[in-house]
Amino acid sequence: MSNRKVAIVTGGTRGMGQAVSVTLAKAGMDIIALYRSNELSAKETKRKMDEYGGNHKIIRADVTIKSDIDVVMEQVNKAYGRADVLVSNAGIFGFNFIEDMTEEYLDHILAVNFKSAFLMTKAVLPYMKKQKGGRIVYASSISSHYADCGLVGYGASKACIDMLTKIGAAELGPYNITVNAYAPGIIETDMTADMIHERGEDQVKQISLNKFGKGQDVANLVQFLVSPEGGYITGEIIGVDGGMLKVQNPYRAYEKAKDE
Repeated sequence: MSNRKVAIVTGGTRGMGQAVSVTLAKAGMDIIALYRSNELSAKETKRKMDEYGGNHKIIRADVTIKSDIDVVMEQVNKAYGRADVLVSNAGIFGFNFIEDMTEEYLDHILAVNFKSAFLMTKAVLPYMKKQKGGRIVYASSISSHYADCGLVGYGASKACIDMLTKIGAAELGPYNITVNAYAPGIIETDMTADMIHERGEDQVKQISLNKFGKGQDVANLVQFLVSPEGGYITGEIIGVDGGMLKVQNPYRAYEKAKDE
């Protein structure tokens, strides 16, 4: 088998995840990019990764389901026999006020944004412990730190990621496994397109650099964290937000109250 490092990227074929997958492929890793539904985007990601050589795969899987993850890891073991990097990028975003939120919605957003990261971590640990090293990087958000009306579900799911990052860094340190997270602000992706269209002029005023981020901005940080140069960084939640350190938007609550 190849000695190239192997990276698994969940949600790895669209937006920030696609940028991460392609950037790590360019850096010389073999990539397993996981996706749930958009086959067209997955094939485009595979094409872009293949431009840099290597043995890359795209695999359809629901990373909130352990049995799906087990199938993925069987393929990883058969094709590579190792897993050096996990980038748990899969996530969903949505506004829901507490009184409007259903139990099903809360379960779903926690499953996609947090449970998937937990399950994927458990899945790669046997490989990383055997190899005496590994890198894990999670997708957090500025919303894990800064409360935002309508985002209790999303914010809570990302706060869980922050705690997983810190505790994971301590528990996995003895095995030379680093655990970090990136906390994006507003990054231009399909997931944020509607929000930028509706409120972009107001939101950009809250960003120190006066512009929205790109998926490549996130990918650049991830590449550093999984590189040899990032080897002494662990337990960190690093903002990729252009200096967006305020936020909150309480006006949404007032707008809702006017209609009652």
